[in-house]
Amino acid sequence: MRITDEQKRNIYSLVCERLSANEDNLRYVEDFINYKNESLADTLKNEAFEEDEKGNIAYYLIKNPDGKILFYFSLKCGSLYESIKGVDSLERIRELYEYVIELKNEPDLNESDRQAVESIIERIRTGKGLIKNDLAKISYAKKGEIIKELEKASEDDLKRVGKTFAGIEIVHFCTNDLHREIWNKFNIDQKLGVVVFWMFIVPKILEVMQHIGCEYIFLFAADMTPDEYLVNYYKTYLKFKDTTEHGTTMSLYDYGCKFMHQETASLKAKQEFFFEHFNRDEDAI
Repeated sequence: MRITDEQKRNIYSLVCERLSANEDNLRYVEDFINYKNESLADTLKNEAFEEDEKGNIAYYLIKNPDGKILFYFSLKCGSLYESIKGVDSLERIRELYEYVIELKNEPDLNESDRQAVESIIERIRTGKGLIKNDLAKISYAKKGEIIKELEKASEDDLKRVGKTFAGIEIVHFCTNDLHREIWNKFNIDQKLGVVVFWMFIVPKILEVMQHIGCEYIFLFAADMTPDEYLVNYYKTYLKFKDTTEHGTTMSLYDYGCKFMHQETASLKAKQEFFFEHFNRDEDAI
């Protein structure tokens, strides 16, 4: 059953506010607790205000009219990419592989070069890619044109990819366990995080798309549970996917997390579906 006007009024009585827009928020964040991940609360209390003020990451608070924080999330720009695939890249890899095989079999190759070449062969064979340290071990005289070209590419900070896609990352997404009862009093049969996503985050994404191109939203799910509870939550309720069709860069902060994404082109339709099925159909129970 569709969301009611009363439910909308109750939900939109909550305020979505940039953290640094109100200095009182420095006091309000001290009452933020998350028992599952204390570091998320620590981030909000410590570096978040400065990061938001500088514009590095945009932090948003979901507060009731009394200033109590129920939830916070943060957004920043990012990008996804599609790896180079096709005949050209495969041909290049094949040529490199054949070259280093020939190089390894040269009778005048010294032992140090031979070990370095064997390391490169193994990395190409297993699809791990090349690292500068392996290339640097080969003496200059033994570097062929292909190896020198790849070494040059590996020394800069550019990643050669097939195609890039503009995106927005949801960096933080966290409930305040201290004030869960405020949401519970609304008597709404939806999780707070789900409502925040579809009724506060998605509108901001759609607004951004009025000004700049954005094809994806993505996040890194910090889920170490055997049943992947958080990953399934993002899939089921927020409609993210964890496919590997696209990649992105990952910071050390997100190491061990699962990369998830969805296309922005379908956000509006998904949001409308959420509104249309907001309440369970009692006849179907």
